[in-house]
Order: sequence, then structure tokens, then C-alpha cells
Amino acid sequence: MHTKHGSLLINFSRNITVIGILSIFTLLILSGCGKEEDEKMKMATAEEDKTIVLSTNGVGPINATTSFNMHQMTLAFSDYNVVEELNYHTGTPYPIIRISDGIKTMMTIIPDGSQKNIFSIIIEDNFIVNSLGHHLGTSYSEVYTYGQNEECQAGADDMSGKVICYAPKAPNILYVFNGSSAGEPGVVPAADVLQGWGLESIIWRPKL
Repeated sequence: MHTKHGSLLINFSRNITVIGILSIFTLLILSGCGKEEDEKMKMATAEEDKTIVLSTNGVGPINATTSFNMHQMTLAFSDYNVVEELNYHTGTPYPIIRISDGIKTMMTIIPDGSQKNIFSIIIEDNFIVNSLGHHLGTSYSEVYTYGQNEECQAGADDMSGKVICYAPKAPNILYVFNGSSAGEPGVVPAADVLQGWGLESIIWRPKL
């Protein structure tokens, strides 16, 4: 037979047990919610990370095996405006694919002679991250040692007056530099002049 005092202890013990169980359930639920929120945050971060990286291997999802194909480019860059346009060289039309973020052109894709493969991609905006560390606007002097212009040549046609140089240790990436005043067509300016020129665009080509 339980005493009144004993009954109180038993009831107290039962209440503690119930409270303990409820607390455990509450912690489990909160823990589950916390994990769910963490997963949602990870997914949101992954979705927001739309960084396009330029490397010797390619530009974002584009690599040496990627075809010059409007449908394929539209799928690869579904978050951006992808437009095929006609360009002209010595009066002869050829297609290009321009990828833009709003009105800002990010890159232009040029086909080879067969118009089936990619010949080159011109990077025109810093939204595309250069794995070599140089961004558009970087001065020539920040990229090359003074007087090191033996790997440069004068631009022609649309790039007349500019200078095109191999990126350091990247034989399939070219840097296009421009100055406050255009250089003489067909001539690479002297080293003193080039020091102040800035990186205007970057050209990627599939590795041979």
C-alpha cells in the first residue's frame, strides 16, 4: 500500500518521464527541421552559384568536344540570353552565338570553317571568372614582365589597333589588350607603351 508521500513521488516520476519523452520528441523534431533547413540552404546556395569559369579546358560547360550548336548552347546557358547572329568577314556571312546577361554580352562563340565545331570563344565580361587570375581591365604590366612581348602580335580586322598575346602558361588562351589610343595597324607597340594598356577581352580556343 502506497503512502500519500509515495504516491506523490510516483506521480512526480511519471510526470518527469512524460516531460522527458516530450522533450526528446521536441528535440528530434527541431533537429529534423534544422537538418531540413540546412539542406534547403545548401540547395539554394548551389542554385545561386552560377559562376562560369574560364580555364585551359573550356568555358563553363563548353570544352573541346562541344559542338557549335544553338540548341546545345541554349540548354547549357539556360539562365541567359542565347542568340544566333550573322557576322561578316570580307563580305562573307557566318553565324556566331552571343550569350548575354540582359543587355550585357558575356561571350561570343565563333565556329570553325565547317560551322560544326567551336573555333574560339571571346570572353567580354568579368562575370566569367578567369582561373588564371587576370580579369578584364588588368593592365599589361600586371600580367607580363617588362619587355616580354615576344609572344604578342598586332590584331587584324575587327581587332586592328589592338595587341593579342598568349596568356602566361596557357597556349590556348589569348589576351587582347587595348590602349587609350589605338596602336598603329599591324605593329606591336613598344614595351613602354604596352605597360599602360588594359586587358579588353580574352579568347579561348580548344586545345589542338
